[in-house]
Amino acid sequence: MVANSKSDPNEVYDRKLDEEYDYWLPVIAGIATHEEVDRMTAKQLGVANAAARLKINLFGKGG
Repeated sequence: MVANSKSDPNEVYDRKLDEEYDYWLPVIAGIATHEEVDRMTAKQLGVANAAARLKINLFGKGG
């Protein structure tokens, strides 16, 4: 049996998000905009990620 050569688009997007998780986390959490993250240094991005994780922990994970 030949495997389906087409990838599930959702899997592709999920994998891409996993690869760029540290980049998108501050955006998803509302800590920074996409444009602000683009201009951040590695240190600033680390602080933004820590703030995003703290916010998610304090305010819950969507429920």
